[in-house]
Amino acid sequence: MLRQQFTEQLDHDPDFQWRGAQVTRIENLSDIVFALAFSMMVTASNTPFTFDGIKTHLVSLAPISVAFAFMLGTWNRHFLFFRRYGLADNRIVWLNALLLLTVLSIALPMRFIFESLFAWILTLFGYLEAMNRIGVQSYRQAGEIIAYFGVIYAVLNVIQAQMYAHALHKSDVLQLNHLERAHTRSAIWTSRIDVVIGLITAVVAYCTIAGPFAGFFINLAAIANWAVNRKLVIPARSQSA
Repeated sequence: MLRQQFTEQLDHDPDFQWRGAQVTRIENLSDIVFALAFSMMVTASNTPFTFDGIKTHLVSLAPISVAFAFMLGTWNRHFLFFRRYGLADNRIVWLNALLLLTVLSIALPMRFIFESLFAWILTLFGYLEAMNRIGVQSYRQAGEIIAYFGVIYAVLNVIQAQMYAHALHKSDVLQLNHLERAHTRSAIWTSRIDVVIGLITAVVAYCTIAGPFAGFFINLAAIANWAVNRKLVIPARSQSA
């Protein structure tokens, strides 16, 4: 009871009634998998025992932090989904299992992707040994790495779009109000647009001379998220006021 009162007072999702009051076994398993993924990204390298090893480790903290933040964003969307809707039917179980499999599969590749991107940025400032250290020898290979990231980004958003679409399908059962349905539609369309952005990034990075520069297309996701929220959520909030 006391926990529920604190949750209501400190609610960081004021437009949504949280229906997932109890932590389910699905979420417990999911948190374990995400924790393993975080650990794999941070502790993948060998323990440094030399001065050069310490320097390399410290330099790698920058790309590791970006990869960690990316995975944390995925976890946060997962957390919000189960807090908002509290769904645990068969479709969500299987979609969540697919999401967890993807998260575990991409943990180490994500670290390598961001390390290679960071190394490529360093080469623009003349530090050519950074690319050689991780085995990326050409501009073409750097472009392929960004293409892999675009595909990973698209796959994650395909799964999340399906989860939110299922929640919208269950909106009557969940008794979602007008504003909550708008938020759900916003999440669906944001994820779908992110799928397209990820695939465009992959195609441009792999098939054109843009190569690793195509990674900057991912920044369009923030603009798309803002536009979708203005189109769907803000009008719904004004109607609910």
